[in-house]
Amino acid sequence: MLVAKESFDYRNLPQEQHHNRTMVRKVRRVRAKTKFVYCVIAVVTLCLAFLLVSRNAEIASAGYDIIALRTQLQELDTQNQILQRKIDEMKSLENIEYMATVRLGMEKPELAEGVEFVPVEYSKAGSKGTIGIASAAEIPEEPVEEEQQKRNSLVQALASLING
Repeated sequence: MLVAKESFDYRNLPQEQHHNRTMVRKVRRVRAKTKFVYCVIAVVTLCLAFLLVSRNAEIASAGYDIIALRTQLQELDTQNQILQRKIDEMKSLENIEYMATVRLGMEKPELAEGVEFVPVEYSKAGSKGTIGIASAAEIPEEPVEEEQQKRNSLVQALASLING
């Protein structure tokens, strides 16, 4: 027997009968203990990140302070050099002589033959020794240079001014 083929209408296709199981997802419930562990890990991570950022901020701030202190040190060094030059100028013999002769009205002592000024001597305790004029016989045989004599006479004059 011959059987006629079934005609297919593509608009109305027969539905296949599948024994589809409906896919049901099993919802896994996260335990409370696991949630707590995740929260602790998150909090610890945030604390470490905050600690790291704050430490880097302190380091950067210290770096800026170091730079500011270095510039201040350079400024103080230049000021120190300027003041040191002024001190050297004030300590120069020419300046001391100028101050003694012009401002204070002192006169250079005239040296008589055979008479020389003895420099001021100080003991270790700081008390003054004798200041006086000695004859040529009392002065040791060491050759005294003229510059040394000028210094001694200026120092003696300033010492007498200071001590009254």
